[in-house]
Amino acid sequence: METDIVSQAEITESLLTSKGFYSLFQTLPLEIRQGFLQLLFQNNSAELEDSILYLACENSCNEGFLSELESQSLLESLPQ
Repeated sequence: METDIVSQAEITESLLTSKGFYSLFQTLPLEIRQGFLQLLFQNNSAELEDSILYLACENSCNEGFLSELESQSLLESLPQ
């Protein structure tokens, strides 16, 4: 049970850190943001594609385009 609390705390901290980095990113000049995104896509394209597919699948389920079973099957087929 205690490991669940630590795990939840770590998740919360990670989300806060992510939001902080995103807020920082938003304050950068456009040309720096574009350069960062270009490097991010060049170096992490597979991970980004998996994340985009995961979010699209999740949204499709939430909007009723996929059943819960279809959504779960698609999510399980994605690399972890």
